[in-house]
Amino acid sequence: MYLQSLKTTQSRSLRGFSLVELIFVLTIAAIVFGSAAYLISSPRTEKKIREAHSGIESLVLRARSMSYSYQQPFAIEIREGEIRLMPLAQPENELTDDFVGGEGVPSSLKPLDSISWPVVFKVSEDYEISVRRWDSVNFKEVDNNVVERWIHQPNNPCEPLAIQLSSLDGEATLSRSYHPLTAKAVDEEMTIGKSE
Repeated sequence: MYLQSLKTTQSRSLRGFSLVELIFVLTIAAIVFGSAAYLISSPRTEKKIREAHSGIESLVLRARSMSYSYQQPFAIEIREGEIRLMPLAQPENELTDDFVGGEGVPSSLKPLDSISWPVVFKVSEDYEISVRRWDSVNFKEVDNNVVERWIHQPNNPCEPLAIQLSSLDGEATLSRSYHPLTAKAVDEEMTIGKSE
């Protein structure tokens, strides 16, 4: 009897896993590894789109500060794949004697004609650029036929504007609105992962 019980116990322990049990374990492992991969890739995706937006914001802030410093209007041109900064007046016609007190351009400022115009920030071709003007509700995609011009006047607020970058693969979208007085950007909406 003892020998027969020992054989039964040994045969049960050598039996192994059924196919259903193996499939169940592999499914759980796939879900865990898939979730981990998504959680690891999301911060990289967010960092990449934020870096692109930071380059745009730095050019916009430069336009705003230059308009105050040089006391003349500057334009930001939003084109497919790039953002450009340039003075509206020709650099050789820059204002030098029209400052208060007739003192001209402060000596710490470079003459405008010594700067290579336009100053260009290239947006990765992985992103599509869209713009929403102050009088609009929807974003309008910037393509080869569209150039959005945004003027920064020295003593007036600029137009409130929002810029949206969307990855071509649909993985990330970030829209930021720009303050009319400071030209600082604030996040409006961000999505990471494919939206359905």
